[in-house]
Amino acid sequence: MIKKIILALLMSSVSINSFSQSPKRGIAYGNHSLQDLQALKPGISWWYNWGSLPENDLNANYASLGVEYVPMAWGRVNDTDLQSFIEKIKPGTKYLLAFNEPNFNDGARLTPQDAVNAWTNIEKIAAAKNLEIISASPAYNGPNNYGGYSDPLLWHDQFFSLCPNCKVDYISFHTYDNTAGSVIGVTGLLKKYGKPIWVTEFANRVIQTADEKTAFMKQIITNFENDPDIYRYSWFTGRVPANWTDMLQGQLLNPTSGVLNPIGTEYINVSYTTKKMNVPGRIVANKHYRRKGTSLQNTTDSGTTQNVNLINEGDWNEFILNVADAGTYKLTFRIASATTSGKFDITVNGVVAKTDETFPATGGLQTFADKIVNGVTLPKGEVLLKIKFKSNDMSFNYIDVATANLGVNDPIVEKDSFSIYPNPFKNQATLQIKSSNTEPLTIKIVDMKGAICYSSDAHSTNEDIKIGDKLSAGIYIVTAVYGSVKKSFKIIKN
Repeated sequence: MIKKIILALLMSSVSINSFSQSPKRGIAYGNHSLQDLQALKPGISWWYNWGSLPENDLNANYASLGVEYVPMAWGRVNDTDLQSFIEKIKPGTKYLLAFNEPNFNDGARLTPQDAVNAWTNIEKIAAAKNLEIISASPAYNGPNNYGGYSDPLLWHDQFFSLCPNCKVDYISFHTYDNTAGSVIGVTGLLKKYGKPIWVTEFANRVIQTADEKTAFMKQIITNFENDPDIYRYSWFTGRVPANWTDMLQGQLLNPTSGVLNPIGTEYINVSYTTKKMNVPGRIVANKHYRRKGTSLQNTTDSGTTQNVNLINEGDWNEFILNVADAGTYKLTFRIASATTSGKFDITVNGVVAKTDETFPATGGLQTFADKIVNGVTLPKGEVLLKIKFKSNDMSFNYIDVATANLGVNDPIVEKDSFSIYPNPFKNQATLQIKSSNTEPLTIKIVDMKGAICYSSDAHSTNEDIKIGDKLSAGIYIVTAVYGSVKKSFKIIKN
């Protein structure tokens, strides 16, 4: 909910303008300093100020901070201003926010029809700079609304009814409901549009203690971080005027430039890593951090309880990873497609790593097969891995990620049934043997002198078996016997 005083500050300006931070978390604030953003940087990855440029000393220095600035077309952009607006867009910009609170009298004041009429220029700006577009941000409003729209869902419904082919990549939303549960609930109503959601302003308008405001905020953040339909969110705000008594305890920033209030410290420190998965290892598809489209269903395949389904062309799943070492990796996808070939791309931290990876139809959405993709380079540390689907009617269960040089750094994968990862390993490895029937399994590990270091018949196929934790550093041969099958392979413990 951009307030009149902040809009006035923006308009009065001469120029309107590896993650340690949550990829989702940002801040909605205006007319603040470089020191303010430096104080917030440890916990946020993006910010916006309702303008087209960073302001004050941030305009010259924002690019060196590692916190993404997202511009906004606050209201309609006239033809005479179009080229000037395009030229203001900073190099490296990825997104464009559109039309702030169009159903508010102190907002952009646009009916859905007005917004449709003005959308051509939004798309021209996006096309000129290769930007993705975030929708207008109508919010719940009382009788003092603009155009007769107090319900943002009705505003969006009318907009999409009038312009079903308008380019809108994400849905924006502002919410000031009093309780965390209500904020989460009303935000969830926007999922019906099937697009990722940016909650670009959230707070409440209730006189509370600092502890109460903090508890409210943290409950919402924890939910948003774990909800794959929330692409990004931003708290309102850094500072507010002294007479906004219902929001004073929610200010992230102290009156002194660059100093956080206790609630600001809490905001940047709330964990975002619940869904982070270690690589080498298994990326479970139902643990996606963000998504577009897709759903989940119980799976009959082994290794997980749910697979991703209802996949259509243009959908994607994104995962947050912790990569142990930089290197080239082999990705073994567990995937299905009933009657047509499947196709997907892979991006790493927003950069395309593989395109048009295809696999043949498997004969059913619960008939899974392995699709191996070699040569995917991953940096060390926190990585965002996105799978962009390019065909319909697919199912996706997991990805086994292993280092790439067979016999040295790669897990051994034989046909569709046998894998161990990581290899080499430092602490322990995971052995997986998939078979059509779950059956008893005997495992022996011997060193290079032939001495038996480990032996067990307590395991079965189709389970994750941890091995090697009690081994000394060295080279070993693992032999697994199940049914009439006997497999042997080399492992290395560093």
